[in-house]
Amino acid sequence: MRNRHILVTLIALLLVLAGCTAPAAEETAAGDGMMAPKGGDLIIAFPASSEPATLDGHIDPYQSAWLFDSFAADPLVILAPDATYQGALAESWQSIDGGLAWTFNLKSGVTFQDGTPFNAEAVKYNLERILAPETASAQMAADLGDVESIEVVDNLTVTIHYASPAVNLLDALRRVPIWSPTAADEHGLAGFDRHLVGTGPFVLEEWVPNDRIVFSRWDDYGGWNAIMDHEGPAYLDSVTIRFIGEDAVRAAMLETGDAHIIRELPAANVEDYEDHEGFELITGYQAGTGLQMVINIRNAPLNILELRQALQWATDQDAVNDLAYGGLYLVSDGPVNVVHPCYWPGAADMYGYDPAKAAELLEKVGYVDSDGDGIREAQGVSGVEDGTPLSLRWTVLHHTEIGEVVQGQWRDVGIDLVLEQVAGPIQLERRNARDFDLMYERQRTPDPAVLELVWNSANDVEGGWAWTGFVNAELDEAVVKILQVADPSERCELAHTAQRIILENAVMLPTLSQPQFYALDDSVHGFQLSSESPYFFLHNTYIE
Repeated sequence: MRNRHILVTLIALLLVLAGCTAPAAEETAAGDGMMAPKGGDLIIAFPASSEPATLDGHIDPYQSAWLFDSFAADPLVILAPDATYQGALAESWQSIDGGLAWTFNLKSGVTFQDGTPFNAEAVKYNLERILAPETASAQMAADLGDVESIEVVDNLTVTIHYASPAVNLLDALRRVPIWSPTAADEHGLAGFDRHLVGTGPFVLEEWVPNDRIVFSRWDDYGGWNAIMDHEGPAYLDSVTIRFIGEDAVRAAMLETGDAHIIRELPAANVEDYEDHEGFELITGYQAGTGLQMVINIRNAPLNILELRQALQWATDQDAVNDLAYGGLYLVSDGPVNVVHPCYWPGAADMYGYDPAKAAELLEKVGYVDSDGDGIREAQGVSGVEDGTPLSLRWTVLHHTEIGEVVQGQWRDVGIDLVLEQVAGPIQLERRNARDFDLMYERQRTPDPAVLELVWNSANDVEGGWAWTGFVNAELDEAVVKILQVADPSERCELAHTAQRIILENAVMLPTLSQPQFYALDDSVHGFQLSSESPYFFLHNTYIE
């Protein structure tokens, strides 16, 4: 069994850190007894790998796009720092017949940034835009589920009807930006991401690819999001997102005065800002899949169960954590991480680090080192020509350090691991073509419905999130029921079943779960993490 932090401690940390908020002040000293208005031009440094292919979250499957969308567009609901769903554009909501229908009562007096009225027709337009085949929504359409119809009850009331219960709809809608129908029609699917128009606190000014995204305060923002601690517009004058390719450069940007916040501070630089005068370090743990590597089992030799199991036994995740991140990450051992409310404790006993067992399984499959070069070659392996070296591709967007450590561990048992770091659009192409051996996939949510998203074989289609080619009737039944059952304990039982089947068949390799490290200059106030820590709110933020 792999060592890890005590689960109870982690959950306690999660609950504390999820609501972590930089202290906000009511007013800012300006000298001569006067009080300066809150504001400032905030600069946030992001890894270059976080830059999305498009800013239109209806299309883009990456969470960074949804985060940036939240600056310009409020959703119907938010997941607040205290892990509750609260209203943004929705005043209230009601689930009907166990989730077969959902009715949302909308806030009145809201307008989009172009003056278009916000109403039930606008909500219907946005949901239908996501579901339309021509949008080719990479995830939001799947998140919305099996919608039968969208009914405009009156100007401020909309009801979504489902063919089967949509018990996790709020979790889906918290990520859905509501765009101006007028602007979306004017610019079309291809051009709208450069002309985002929502109801949010900031207006998109420019996007310079591979460099920056700039937002300015919308002075007519009505403060309708529940996260607001004051009436009227946000405090900040502008928000600039800078994409920085070098970790070392990004990590130094607070000290050099080139940024106010560093997102995804590298673990190697945590000590630089921890207990450091003039700075604040905020850490958030997040439920989800962790940094898992899903395995494409369509082709030999990864279609052989014993070989996939050998990969599990050949991997020492504790050593990966220590060597790559100084032990600051969390070790994962299954399809959801240890801080997920539906984590299956049995995952801890499925595999461990045992290179001798890995070697035994590889020899059983038919891989031996016939030429003494340290890499095994096929001899009688089904579907593989004799003499072919055992070489596998490890395809990631980032976190190459994990692969570098695993590469050494696997070489010790005779596996040649080839590391491929690709940009988001390339990963999307590879994913859609199913051109990979092991590929990085991470989903971040406390909802067990994430297992349906990633493991229902019906989602193994272009644009879907089930990529492995694995089909198992018991697994499909369990994950589909997660979407249909409202009782939390029953949903977790189904999630446990799903995790067991996935691990028994070794169709993914758990690695680590990444804490979100944020370094803040102490001039920043009112910065708020969502309970899903990659997300944050700037509605109440200002620079002193």
